[in-house]
Amino acid sequence: VAALRAEAEGWQKQLALFSETLDEWITVQRNWMYLETIFCAEDIQKQLPVESQKFNLIDKTWKATLKATNEDPKVISCIKDGPMLLHQFQHSNKTLEDIQKSLEDYLQTKRMAFPRFYFLSNDDLLEILSQTRDPHAVQPHLIKCFDAVKNLSFGEGDNSKQMVALNSAEGEKVPFNSTLDPQAANGMVEKWLLQVEGAMKENVSLQCFQGHADYTKRPRLEWLLNWPGQVVLGVDQVFWTLEVEEALDNRGLQGLREYEKKCTEQL
Repeated sequence: VAALRAEAEGWQKQLALFSETLDEWITVQRNWMYLETIFCAEDIQKQLPVESQKFNLIDKTWKATLKATNEDPKVISCIKDGPMLLHQFQHSNKTLEDIQKSLEDYLQTKRMAFPRFYFLSNDDLLEILSQTRDPHAVQPHLIKCFDAVKNLSFGEGDNSKQMVALNSAEGEKVPFNSTLDPQAANGMVEKWLLQVEGAMKENVSLQCFQGHADYTKRPRLEWLLNWPGQVVLGVDQVFWTLEVEEALDNRGLQGLREYEKKCTEQL
């Protein structure tokens, strides 16, 4: 083996170096592919300027490496300068890890500002934050933030960013009778979603009061089909409790039996 030892050991070192380089290379590729789609968004670049600058430097180095590899795709060419490429990839991976950590911290601040974002994955949240100037971009994710809210209704023309109602998957609509800032959806997404949350609570409550007042003014079937399901359930329970108590107070057990018949007829 003596005659071949030096050459064999030289090849062994080269292949070990290439193997280590390739491992780092694949890691850089995976991280770059994930972050590239994020930092190509102008809104993210504005909100994370330092991280965007770091990523742009990695991006240039990465593309230059791929260009050189495309021009000379021989494996040995990648390690002709020794461990230089390996050190470059190791530095890139360290920087990309720091960028991802900063990105996680950034998402955490958004979730703390609007806690319903905790229901969204990082990818979903980033999709929203990368299109903050388009309030309609949040629509596919609303149902994850607000149970049973499929989407929002917006105004038309010059009022295309003014929110006017909540819609359920069943087609029920709760209009925003209270005034929402017509320019709210031009601002930070977590801030105008907080306004939507407040308007939702206020207007669902208003619908319950209006449904309660309307209960005795029209036939029950007509009333039932005229209000959202949650309002019907809430008002039904209020009047059921009231009428059970009245039946007990007025006629006792017989009153309950009579009220049972009434309930059965309604059903």
